[in-house]
Amino acid sequence: MSLFLVLPPATSAQPSPAWIRVAVSRDDPQVMLQIHGRFRITDLETHAQIHEGRRLNLVAVRAAPSGLVLGEEVLPHVGVRIEPSSGAAISLNGRRLRGVLEIVRQQNLTLLVVNHVELEDYLRGVLSKEAPDYWPDEALKAIAIAARTYALYQRFTKEAGPYDVTGDVMSQDYGGKTGEKAATTRAVKATTDVIVMHQGKLFPTFYHSTCGGMTEHARVMGSYDLEPLRGGILCAFCSASPFYSWQRRLTKADVNWALRNSRHGPIGPISDVQVTKRTASGRAEEVTIVSASRTLRLTGFDVRALFGFDRIRSPLFSVTPTDGAFILEGRGWGHGVGLCQWGAAELARRGFSAREILAFYYPRADLVRLRDLADQPIAVMGGGS
Repeated sequence: MSLFLVLPPATSAQPSPAWIRVAVSRDDPQVMLQIHGRFRITDLETHAQIHEGRRLNLVAVRAAPSGLVLGEEVLPHVGVRIEPSSGAAISLNGRRLRGVLEIVRQQNLTLLVVNHVELEDYLRGVLSKEAPDYWPDEALKAIAIAARTYALYQRFTKEAGPYDVTGDVMSQDYGGKTGEKAATTRAVKATTDVIVMHQGKLFPTFYHSTCGGMTEHARVMGSYDLEPLRGGILCAFCSASPFYSWQRRLTKADVNWALRNSRHGPIGPISDVQVTKRTASGRAEEVTIVSASRTLRLTGFDVRALFGFDRIRSPLFSVTPTDGAFILEGRGWGHGVGLCQWGAAELARRGFSAREILAFYYPRADLVRLRDLADQPIAVMGGGS
């Protein structure tokens, strides 16, 4: 274990200057906007001021061929930037957000809404959604460091795109200012400026709810072959998770309906569903669905996406055919790569520090302060490194 850094006390930590771009709404035709306090709206491309006010009552914002429609006012702009003054707050669809907001009309007349927010403020809205605030402090600190590192990795690898992360579980769940809680905010402040690196480089510190007994290799997330993410870590600490074991019944009609409404298309009456290949940790790498006319091979991720990530909680499952249906018996929730959150909580209860928890789930990684990297470019590990 080479995680050697002692975490800085909350009183001495200074906020990081880094900003994160969070896609808080994608492909919606309309959002509800409200601003509590003074604000300014500018054109996203020219930076010319469009409007300034003391308060904006709740209005609908929608995309239109001519630009954006704010309430009853048509704005002939493809994109706008909304900047609240100090002390003011933006509310989007009932959720208060820190930072500034950019609203862009997309070609299909839907909206892309991106929240530009300081890294530490972003984490306050993430940790409260990603971990229960009653968990031990050391577990919350470990998850905060992992979440900070993941966000920074996305920032440095998504710079060419319109945003760094999404505000949902496909990146990190983000509740904005509305979701912040005292205990999780303390954990963010106590670890301010601390990230995880391997061989002096940022890497994607994936984490998940419950591994179900063993972590997974990061290759299931892409072309990653990084020492801290090679998986195979036996985790006997997440058995108290309510998601440690689960069962789902899928009828043949369920499978047919899901396929018919997906990119895979209908394949006719289903005769069999079975796991035909597994990863080293036992997760479904290939699932074969057979009909009279076609055989379809999906990854474990595909199966979860097909039936819903909340319904098929992890790819660690077996399939047993029964009368007109298939019983899936599974363990864990999430992809299984990196830090197991329920395992981290149990380790903390047993007296492990955040440093030791991170060392357990990310072997041979180091804790580093961002301020120590201020005078040098931050190196990033790519897939296949």
